Amino acid sequence: MTVPTKTLSVELPSVTESARRARRTLVQGGLDPDLDHTVSLLATELVVNSVRHVPGSTPIRLEATLTDGFAHVEIIDVGPGFDPEIRHETDGFGLRLVDKLASRWGVERSAGETRVWFEVDRRRRRFDRSRPR
Repeated sequence: MTVPTKTLSVELPSVTESARRARRTLVQGGLDPDLDHTVSLLATELVVNSVRHVPGSTPIRLEATLTDGFAHVEIIDVGPGFDPEIRHETDGFGLRLVDKLASRWGVERSAGETRVWFEVDRRRRRFDRSRPR
């Protein structure tokens, strides 16, 4: 049996309330409940970073691909982007959380956009915290 894949795309205003809207969009869009806490936390961190760094009232876009045990989330804005290595040199913990909790993540800049993405993939057992009996 094939597991259905859901794709989402939503434009968000550049306001802090958008972090809550991003979480709600992911959950209502079919986010696996087992991934909810981690994916919601990471999406919140990246949306808040976009709101801080995007110029003026330029909208932010959230795009996601969701299936059982897997989420790929992208936050896209017209901000200047950043070097992913700065997570070790900043005061905040947002990028450190992404680095620790995501299975993979990255930053891409092209055509005047910055795309920060992450994946949480339980299918690879990275988050298997079960203890031997």
